[in-house]
Amino acid sequence: MDCFAVNDRGKCSILGSGMCQGKSCGFHKTKAEQERSLEKARERLRSLPGHQQDAIADKYYGGVRRW
Repeated sequence: MDCFAVNDRGKCSILGSGMCQGKSCGFHKTKAEQERSLEKARERLRSLPGHQQDAIADKYYGGVRRW
């Protein structure tokens, strides 16, 4: 499979429900599509005011801005 979430045994590492369902799965993305999605999220976080970035970093990332 070409999905980013398929592990080395062909199972979905996101849903944990067994074998990958391929393109019929609502979470199906290629590795390139997933990387673009993550970069878009990081860009959005970087665009926020510093105090909002700090609040998000404190709540979800142990105080570290990982973007």
